[in-house]
Amino acid sequence: MDLIYVLIPLVLVFLSKNYIKSTYSLYDSVKSRKNMSGFNAAKTIADKNKLNIKIEKTSGYLTDHFDPKLKVVRLSTNVYDKSSIASIAIAAHECGHVIQHKEGYFLLRLRSFLAPIVSLTSTIGYMLIAIGALASISNQILIGIIIMGASLLFQLVTLPVEFDASKKAKKILLKENIITVEELPGVNKMLQSAAFTYVASFLTSLTYLLRFLSMYRRK
Repeated sequence: MDLIYVLIPLVLVFLSKNYIKSTYSLYDSVKSRKNMSGFNAAKTIADKNKLNIKIEKTSGYLTDHFDPKLKVVRLSTNVYDKSSIASIAIAAHECGHVIQHKEGYFLLRLRSFLAPIVSLTSTIGYMLIAIGALASISNQILIGIIIMGASLLFQLVTLPVEFDASKKAKKILLKENIITVEELPGVNKMLQSAAFTYVASFLTSLTYLLRFLSMYRRK
């Protein structure tokens, strides 16, 4: 049984990383018919929807994100510069988060509230579980599991936030005439591969939590 708890996360991480990597590689080579880069797509969406944001280039591979505190959309170098279906899909997705922020989307606000708490408590949770397991202190393991539940909640909240941002992205790309209807399937596949990484992350955390619960019951 313990082997299953180890194998499932490894398989999920492997599949999600390879899925998004292969999908990104495929649609990164498909040029946009409107010859728009990720930056141009984000700028067009921002201007036409009166989104008061800055769009910046950032280093790294698929490090794209929206910073609601500074109101900045950061696009990785390749996404920022390249005129591909992958770049446009990713840039529009991040703008989807901007629209959520503008509309006061509750789950986005909840995720923003949970983020700093989770970044602190998740490490503490793992430490308590490890120390409790080594010292055979079942109550300490239980406290660690409860703390880790906050991380799982954060990931659960993240799922609808990401799905909604992708939904907004597809709608606005067509509305603003950034892509053609024929390009929509490629955008769909790109966004689906990104969404799968969040689903895989949630299932991985859930598997770890179930493993620790099993450990607690045996103490």
